[in-house]
Amino acid sequence: MAERLSTAQETLSKVEDQLSCPACLEPYTNARLLSCFHVYCQHCLEEILAHNRQGQLECPECRQPTPLPPTAVSGLQAAFHVHHLFDIRETLKKIEEPQKLACEKCVKTTRKATSFCRQCTKFICEKCTEMHEEWEEFEGHEVVSIEKVEGDLTHLISPKKTFPRCPKHDENMKLYCETCGELICTHCIVHIHKDHKYCVITDTFESHKKEILDSLGPVEKQLEATDTALANLDGRHAEIVEHQGKISTNINARFDEIRRAFDAREAELMTGLEGHTQQQLKTLSDQRKDIEIFQTQCNNCLHFVRESIRTGSPGDVLKMKQGVMKQVRELVDTFDLNNLEPRETANTCFVPSVEMVKSCNEFGVMHCVNIPCKAITTEHVTAYYRFISPLNSAPPDVKLVSKITGKTTKDGVKKRRMGDYEISYQATVGGAHQLHVRVGEEDVAGSPFPVAVKTPIDKLGTVINTINDLKSPCGVAVNQAGEIIVAEYDAGIVSIFSPTGNQLRKLDTRGTAVGEMKYPQGVAVDSDDNILVVDYGKHRLLKFSSGGDLIAEIGSNGDGPGQFRDLFGMCVNIVAGNKVYVADNSAHCVHIFNSDLTFSSKFGSEGGGNGQFYSPWDIASDCSGCVYVADAGNNRVQVFTSDGGYLRQFGNEGSNDGELNDPISICVGSDDLVYVGEDEDGNGRVSVFTSEGVFLKSFGSYGSRRGQFKKPYGIAVDQCGVVYVSDYSNNRVQIFS
Repeated sequence: MAERLSTAQETLSKVEDQLSCPACLEPYTNARLLSCFHVYCQHCLEEILAHNRQGQLECPECRQPTPLPPTAVSGLQAAFHVHHLFDIRETLKKIEEPQKLACEKCVKTTRKATSFCRQCTKFICEKCTEMHEEWEEFEGHEVVSIEKVEGDLTHLISPKKTFPRCPKHDENMKLYCETCGELICTHCIVHIHKDHKYCVITDTFESHKKEILDSLGPVEKQLEATDTALANLDGRHAEIVEHQGKISTNINARFDEIRRAFDAREAELMTGLEGHTQQQLKTLSDQRKDIEIFQTQCNNCLHFVRESIRTGSPGDVLKMKQGVMKQVRELVDTFDLNNLEPRETANTCFVPSVEMVKSCNEFGVMHCVNIPCKAITTEHVTAYYRFISPLNSAPPDVKLVSKITGKTTKDGVKKRRMGDYEISYQATVGGAHQLHVRVGEEDVAGSPFPVAVKTPIDKLGTVINTINDLKSPCGVAVNQAGEIIVAEYDAGIVSIFSPTGNQLRKLDTRGTAVGEMKYPQGVAVDSDDNILVVDYGKHRLLKFSSGGDLIAEIGSNGDGPGQFRDLFGMCVNIVAGNKVYVADNSAHCVHIFNSDLTFSSKFGSEGGGNGQFYSPWDIASDCSGCVYVADAGNNRVQVFTSDGGYLRQFGNEGSNDGELNDPISICVGSDDLVYVGEDEDGNGRVSVFTSEGVFLKSFGSYGSRRGQFKKPYGIAVDQCGVVYVSDYSNNRVQIFS
């Protein structure tokens, strides 16, 4: 019980945290909902509006403006979920001491409460519980025991079953006007909403609720994308910090290596200097000894001769004359003044390498590249290249290479300031490119960089490449790697080409056995790059891995679930969970299959009304999951929800701009532009529309020349807006930018 009470108190604390207005910090009064889904008191919003000079009501938190109804702030939708939280708070306060709870339905007694009615939001006794079970008035009420409430506080939350009152007629608004998107009462039908489409709320609420919940799909995917982006940012942050450590270690290692080399050279020079100096000093020492010996000989000669003359007799002096004169002559003859000059000088010098000293200031250039061009939307590409610590560094060598044509654009490097370079191009074609950046002899980290160049729609229509020598190509698709997948009808194969048009591999399985194809007509890829093929000749739908292994195969001739008459075009609706849609030309319908190729449903019938078809040829889906069908026999395109609910149509028979004549192929790009191909018996062209059917442009005409078509049976558009058209009777696929 203590644990349950703690849970109730914790939940109560969380609920109370949601009941304070972020503007006044007081409990909500007349809580109103802004279009950004933030909630404020009515009087707080009125004060905010009064202080806005433009007279706009902006959310204080996210600054998003909210359109005001004629009655200003008071006309904004009430935040009913906040009012419901107030009710929950009061109920939570009551169960803090469940043993003291008295029945809230009984008037004259104080029976102990044993249950809780979610619809009444009251605690009731056993007798009232029995009444709830037996009385028609309480039919549909959900009654749970107090023990269940204590164990699971979600039992306190239940949607309100009451209806708001009409402000004009003071009557319950039990109807919903689908034309205006408003709640109305019966009087409103007569006075305001005459001839509008309306329904009883209780009868259609579940379908509307499902539609609302289904509409959240893109938001959930955006939330997943933002979660992934934040995780990527955290990962990139850690990666950069780790990379800094690696570069720092590399720099230290390189300079340690240089320092060791310099230390070794220093020791080598010092050893050499020491040896040379000792040799010089030895030479001077030997010279000193020689001079000192000669000096001693001279002193001995002078002393002996002078002493002999002073002390000796004439006879003794003359007797030694010849010997003295000979000794003196030898001393004089051997004397050389040059031998008295020091034989060594302090002539050793150290000459450092001047270029080496200079290069120390230039040793190592640290650089980084910042190229924000993964989502270029025009033909003009601009990037910035920055040296972090450049000294006399040469500018980078750069080139932009098209992955489709292989053409290189090498131009546009401009120095902005020290170490800061601007790279700009006017790309000659659209599509996937690679930007190569090289400094000196090495590519910078990350090079080549992916660059998406998108041709403006008004310039679309130039042939940039052609895949020739095909055998009656029908369906065409492009996978995430940019590979081009083509169904060759007469060859009975599906070929896969590189972006430049070189054949990489093929699904060469012509035949009637399992996994074999007879006349492949339509082709598509799912989010895992699996390849799906419709085989016109075998009335079959096949699914292969990207490498060509058979994953699943279904279908036969007939009208039952999973059976077909004449399969033509197909698509994979990735938003709807990789559901597969197949156009059945002779059965005048569209089949829907789950991602594992189990049958889901089908829609459509023969005719010219909304949601009917006459020879549907091809099918495509957009970024929100809507499905577009090329209704060839009715010369139009029809748009449906993912489960086949009719939405709208566009096109009518004719050859003028925006008109269609026998539309046989269709594709929707990542920007939700719709591309429609028309048969040679029609206009023999490709027209481009918005998702609402507004005509933008067309290109091509009937013929065999470059840019012309004979039966454009398939269209694909890649992420860069490059258009691939399978030209059936000309046995080629033309690529447009």
